[in-house]
Amino acid sequence: MMPAQGPPPVDPGNGLLCEQPAQLTTALVMTPVGQRLALTIGTTSSTVTVFLQGKDAKAWAAQLTRDSAGMSGTGLVAANGDTHPGKVNLCQR
Repeated sequence: MMPAQGPPPVDPGNGLLCEQPAQLTTALVMTPVGQRLALTIGTTSSTVTVFLQGKDAKAWAAQLTRDSAGMSGTGLVAANGDTHPGKVNLCQR
């Protein structure tokens, strides 16, 4: 399972897209097909878990490292109504 390429990183039609607390957890687990890295992202509104093989976990880690290295000092940059690449429209709370 490789990191997704192509589709936008967020669903622009999701009116509920907001910054909110999130927690990332990882654990090594045994599955019927062998050991996997369980990676879970939990938020106040949803939880998603993926089970990664070793090579895929390394690819995801490399992508996170590359992407985070390019972040501005302020972290997430968001601008409502702005359609420039890398900017995300977030709902207003």
